[in-house]
Amino acid sequence: MSREFAGKIFSTPEEAGVTPPTEEEIARAREAFDAFQRRMDAVPLEDRMKEVSPKFWDDTSGTELEERPHS
Repeated sequence: MSREFAGKIFSTPEEAGVTPPTEEEIARAREAFDAFQRRMDAVPLEDRMKEVSPKFWDDTSGTELEERPHS
């Protein structure tokens, strides 16, 4: 059964009508991830980001669902 959270709807692949990826698609995706990882690994440690704002990965930041410290 689909669920809604933070204005987004989450479903199983079957509910969404999504077919599983083919072996070729999986191989292409793995190569793309590997190429990206090689590029990331080539950046010297001192030049890498130390912290990343949650706005890039947290869909609830800045919303009524954001977990805030209780006073």
